[in-house]
This record gives sequence, C-alpha cells and structure tokens, in this order.
Amino acid sequence: MATFRSIKELTRALQQGTKLLSNMFLQRKTIAVKYDDALDTLDGDENKLKHLITFGVIVQTGDSLELDDAYQRFFEEVLAVNEDINISSVKMYIDKLNLGISSYLAAENNVRRESFMREIRHTFKSIDNATRRNVIDLKRIVDDTYKQEPNFKIKELRLKDFDEKARLIGELIRQTEHVIDEQTIFFSSVSDYGLKQTVSEVRDGLRESAHGLIAITAQIIEYLNRIEYQSRLVKRVRQLKYLRDQFMIEQATNVKEVMAQTNTVWMESKPKYVTRVSLDFLRNEDAALEILDNIRKRLSKKANIKSRLAEKIDESYLEEQTETARAFNHQELLNGFLAQSSDLFYYLWNYSFTKTPDKELRLVLFLQMASQYPEQMRFTTETKTIENIEYPIIYPR
Repeated sequence: MATFRSIKELTRALQQGTKLLSNMFLQRKTIAVKYDDALDTLDGDENKLKHLITFGVIVQTGDSLELDDAYQRFFEEVLAVNEDINISSVKMYIDKLNLGISSYLAAENNVRRESFMREIRHTFKSIDNATRRNVIDLKRIVDDTYKQEPNFKIKELRLKDFDEKARLIGELIRQTEHVIDEQTIFFSSVSDYGLKQTVSEVRDGLRESAHGLIAITAQIIEYLNRIEYQSRLVKRVRQLKYLRDQFMIEQATNVKEVMAQTNTVWMESKPKYVTRVSLDFLRNEDAALEILDNIRKRLSKKANIKSRLAEKIDESYLEEQTETARAFNHQELLNGFLAQSSDLFYYLWNYSFTKTPDKELRLVLFLQMASQYPEQMRFTTETKTIENIEYPIIYPR
C-alpha cells in the first residue's frame, strides 16, 4: 500500500474525494458503500477512487468500500463524535513523562535540554487533552447508551465497561498530579516560563476533569441501579403474564387481594376547572375593566383601556309619540256583503269607510274576508280587473 509523502499530498487527496468521504462517514455505522455508487458520487472519475484506495484512505472488500479505521477515528475525534473511549495505558503516559524529565536532567547542553523540554510540555498537554476529551465523550456515550440501548443486558455490560474506563481516566489524573507534586523542585528550578504555564493549565484541567468524572461515575451507578430495578420488574411482569396465559394467576398469586387494596384514583389525571368570564359581563360591567387591564399587562400591550361611557341620549327618543292602529270589524263587513248582490272585491273596493284606506289595505281586507269566511261565500272561476288588479269573482252564498 502506498503512503502519502507530505501533508500537501494528503490534503489534496482528501480534497478531491471530499464528497465521497463525507457520504461514507455519514454511513459508517449503517451500510458499506458499493463501488459503483462511490464512482457515481465522484462523477465517474475512477482515477480519484483508485487513488484513495491505493493510499489506504478507503478499504475495498469485494464490491464494498469502507473508510480506513485510522481515518475514521481521526474524523470522529476532530468532529467530537467518537463513540469509543481511547484511553491509553496510564503507565505509558507516566513513564513517558518521567523519561522526559530524567532525559532533561541528564542532557549535557542547552540544545538537547530544549528538545526534551518541548517533549515534556507536549506530554503534559497530551495528558490534559486526553482526559478532557475522554470525560466529555464518556458523559455523552453513557447517556446515549442508557437512553437508546433497548437490551437490558447489553446496556448493563456497556455501562460497566464505561465505569472501568472512568476508573482508568481517574487513575491517569491521580498519577499525573502525583508526578507534578513529586517533581515540585524540578518545576520550580527550571527557568522555563512555558513549562510553568503548561503545568498550571494542566493542574486546572485535571481538576476540572476530576470533578466531571465524579459526576459521571455517580450517573453510571444510578443508571445501573435503575437497570437492576427495571430488570426485576420486567422479570416479574413476564412471570405474571405466563401465569395469566396459563389461567393460573388467581390460584398462584394473591392478585385479587392486592388489586382490592390498590387505590387507582392517583393514576387519573387531576381535573382542572376553568371559570370563564361571560361576554355580557365584559361588555356591560365596569368591573370588567380591571380584568382587561390585568390581561393587557400580561400581554405587555401598550394600548390603554378607557372607561366606556354611554353617549348622550337623543331627545327624539324621549318625546312622546302615539301611533293609531286601524282595526276593521270583519263581522260587520260580512253582514253588509251578504245583504247585497255584488262580488266581494267590488263590495270592499267601493265600501265607504270612516277613514278611507289605500288600495293595498282594501286588497288585504279582500284576502282576509275570503279566507276567514269561505263557508258563506261562493267562489267562481271568473275574474275581473279593476285598476290593473285582476281578482276572482266571489259572491255571497
């Protein structure tokens, strides 16, 4: 397998395959990308795809393509989405730190000492970064595992593994602080401002990581206790379901006595009663102004609500007015109609009233008389017309 000879060559290769690498990274936990699909993503440029495979960025297995583990871990760590806690051996970090200090003290010239000093600062920063990143990742993964893993057994196994990794991170923090305390004379005697600043920053970072680790450990213990309780509960529910399916639950358990003593009212939702103000009250009562003012303050409205005063009553409404209702004696009109020989409409049209009614009123009287006394009238099929009004001929019976 070929290897990149420079950073420039590496970044150029990654830049050319950006679209494909992005898609493969998004699908790293689900499916492997097919060769033809990858080729379509690169717009059919097979040279770019073969270049990434040749230099080990992409691993080909048959017709399937996957990201190389090294590049996948690099992308996950840089983007802070890694799901694995990569804590190296505590002994390796501490041995490297002690080796750098011993080498500095044994160096015979300033050039070598400066080289070893950079190594010591780099080791301290590596320890600080490793603890910070792993504490953050551990907290996120612990929460995700408890909330998303459906299998209780797998959930318990993974949480116990995270508890062990938390112990290793805590051990690295304690060992690093022990080295700093043990080499106090060395750090105070070295006239390197960068090292003193680095040690101070590492102390603060380790203290912050230790506090976060305590919270994570407590959270893991709580989650494990919940899993144990839930596992026991599920086991009991399964046992009860088995007894119910076998029609043995009433004989093998005291479920009737327990259910009889159970107060199920607490399981019901608490009722809420809302008293609504009527619209008539809001429209007509002055006391509603206070309610509306409180609502305005809650809604932060700037419009002021003024008292609603009725306008002055028009004087025409106060004047006394009389209306004369005209009434007709239908029986008297009927008697007169029966005593003569003309038809009903002609009779009413020419009848002499005390106050002469209009044409419309005479027509109304005609309809009223015809509908009120049909037994005493004889209806014909003939019609006549008076002043463009066509009417049926009705004679007295």
